[in-house]
Amino acid sequence: MNFFKKQGGRWFSQRTTHYLKAGESKAGKSDLEITYLDAAEAGVLKLCEDGHCSAADVFAGLRVVQKSSIIGGATRSQSMTVVAIATDTSTGQLVRQVPGQSTPQTSQYQLENGVLTIKTEANGISAEERWWFITDNLRMRTNVLSDGTGQIMASFCSEIRLGDVKA
Repeated sequence: MNFFKKQGGRWFSQRTTHYLKAGESKAGKSDLEITYLDAAEAGVLKLCEDGHCSAADVFAGLRVVQKSSIIGGATRSQSMTVVAIATDTSTGQLVRQVPGQSTPQTSQYQLENGVLTIKTEANGISAEERWWFITDNLRMRTNVLSDGTGQIMASFCSEIRLGDVKA
């Protein structure tokens, strides 16, 4: 549970994404506000209901508000995701409400040696994310997407905690 509580705060994220089949890369940046939520929080309970998971199995949630842009592009996006975290052991299930999707997405997680690995399968694509802390205020994330023909995208984010989320 401490690993998930540690996610809370305002973060600045720099991202590099490599589209492997197209042979191109893009850089981007994001401002993240992550709020740790108790299992009884209304948003967590609604996500459990929508995602058909038992609220009794959920020990926490995270609200992630993300404002992103691609460097060199005029595109700026904002999204909010609520994540429910089921089971309080080193393995379990994440249920996320992904912006633009009506049905919550379910992933499996494993926390080992301070590294969170999240695996998601959807629409013929598999994703493997890894999150870990270098220090309490420096976090790293990677993401690899694969389809039936192999890896199609890889990204790396370095994230610096700027402070607490303002109430």
